[in-house]
Amino acid sequence: MSTAPKVGKPISEKFVELAKTLQFSWFAGHAVVILCSIFYILTANEILYRLAIIGVLQSFGIITYQHFHLKPKSNETTINLVNLLQNENVLYFSLALVWLVTPRFTYSLVPYVIFSLFHSINYMKNVLLPQVFGMTSETSKVVARMDKFVTDYNDKCMHWVGSSELSLLVLVILRTILFYPKSLIMLIVYSLFIKIRYENSKYMKTIFAQWRVRLDGVFSHPSIPPQIKLWYSKGKLALINLSKYSISKPIVQEAKKN
Repeated sequence: MSTAPKVGKPISEKFVELAKTLQFSWFAGHAVVILCSIFYILTANEILYRLAIIGVLQSFGIITYQHFHLKPKSNETTINLVNLLQNENVLYFSLALVWLVTPRFTYSLVPYVIFSLFHSINYMKNVLLPQVFGMTSETSKVVARMDKFVTDYNDKCMHWVGSSELSLLVLVILRTILFYPKSLIMLIVYSLFIKIRYENSKYMKTIFAQWRVRLDGVFSHPSIPPQIKLWYSKGKLALINLSKYSISKPIVQEAKKN
């Protein structure tokens, strides 16, 4: 006696089940960042800018919650100052809060858009398309191309993020010099963010080194006045000395001793 073939769940039902998960909410946050950023660039509507930042808070807030509350308890998942400073998701979430309550700064969206693009592609190829539509890299050219894109550009993505963050620091400094509203607060907070990122990110260290080489080449040109060269040398030396002092690393070392 033959048995009737099993009928799979309809796509709509599978999508609804997936949409109820916390991971989908994380993906939705990234989707909001991408879509609102695109429409904000086209319209310059401040509401879309704020919605994009809220999308950032949603996505990074969820991943932070998962890390500190849903993962098994360990030294890394205990909530303390050490782990908060060392966790990049906490840093990006905190920075987004600053962008939310300060005057809009369009360029601040760039690092988040890059993150959201890659996280969204990863989620679609690993979760959404396989679980809802049954598409995998073996059966779908679209998923295969997504997989290749992520593989080929993952490291470049991190480099793009670091470069945009360092460029953003330059713009924040210029805004402070030009007395933009709340620019001093933004400069202090963002400088601390960059300092901590430098201490904990190999990509940020690499980008700083690349910028230093390029600037050395620019300021060594014969057409640059000696006084400006001197100012550059003093500024570079001050930054080198500042890099020797750590905000997060000494705390970690002290915690390990206790």
